Amino acid sequence: MIKTRLLHLPAEIEHVKKMLLTYQEDIETLKESIKRWEIEQLDDIANTVDDNGKPMYSNDAKRKAELERRKTSDELYKALYEALKKAEREMAVKSIALDKLHNEQGNLRAICRLESAAND
Repeated sequence: MIKTRLLHLPAEIEHVKKMLLTYQEDIETLKESIKRWEIEQLDDIANTVDDNGKPMYSNDAKRKAELERRKTSDELYKALYEALKKAEREMAVKSIALDKLHNEQGNLRAICRLESAAND
């Protein structure tokens, strides 16, 4: 049983590592999308003028406040942000699973060494 499990663990570890890589790539893509959205919004905020042609958001605090307001009301941003948080959580869960597999592998190896020493 231990030998069989030890022989299967490398494939399981490889599978989880590939999943982690996919999550990492997804997270980077989502972060880039969020960054692009923020840049577009900041550009729009900086170029928004009132009826007199003066900037509506004349200082940094006003621009930041408007960006935060848009984040809370924009459906695309909210969807991107939620997808990012979900991917980060899934990656953390898979990382825990990978640690478990490594620990199991180490424990099984130790048991094999102990059994081997007991048979000598």
